[in-house]
Amino acid sequence: MMRLPLLAALTWMATATAALAAPPSPADDVALRQLGAAADAAWDAKDAARMATYYATDASLWVGGAGGEQQGRESVQAYFQRAFAGRVGDLRHVSEIRSLQLISPDTAFTDVLVRVEARQADGTWKVVRRFNNVSLAAREAGAWKLRVVRAYPIG
Repeated sequence: MMRLPLLAALTWMATATAALAAPPSPADDVALRQLGAAADAAWDAKDAARMATYYATDASLWVGGAGGEQQGRESVQAYFQRAFAGRVGDLRHVSEIRSLQLISPDTAFTDVLVRVEARQADGTWKVVRRFNNVSLAAREAGAWKLRVVRAYPIG
């Protein structure tokens, strides 16, 4: 199982590399935030193929309570195809970046609060699930991609 070593690596990066971590450049900050917004939009549209394009070729995705770790972009796409096929109602995915740090010039560590919200009959949105996402993004072919994503249900 890769989950334990990846979790250990994420924990180490979050705690032991504080002296190495730095805010991203303005351009990287914009690009990383756009990556998150684009992934939210793909999730909202139930577009698994587009969602997968935001993940690195060798990405690793684990969503708590959703059955196992996905390895590689194709596996990530298949996961989202299954998840979107079973989705009922008008839902949206809202990501709030709480921390964004570069731990190397080509690797970013993010801590993101994610809300899944359902549209109510009166047009308002109600939170139905919350996740703490701890992730690494990496440059791949000049663009930021999600490399490791761990989504822990909260509340």
